[in-house]
Amino acid sequence: MGAIRKIITPVLVTLVVIVGLYLAAVGFASWKQGYSWTEMDWNQDGSTSIVEFFMASDIGKRTITKDDKPCIEYFSFKDGLPIKTECPQ
Repeated sequence: MGAIRKIITPVLVTLVVIVGLYLAAVGFASWKQGYSWTEMDWNQDGSTSIVEFFMASDIGKRTITKDDKPCIEYFSFKDGLPIKTECPQ
């Protein structure tokens, strides 16, 4: 039993470190986007979850014109499709 523990423990520690580094990198990339917490409410339910915070690393912002008004469109870097659009009232 001790030999198995000597093998499994370093493997598990390595996996935890890799997952931790990945989450730190994605969190840093999300933070670097510079979005406010209200902007990161991608599903527009009134609150920003930690999942929405991490999604911010893959979402860009561009200005568009909609009904002759300047609007801000948030889009996915993956495919360029819009996530949400905010226009002044």
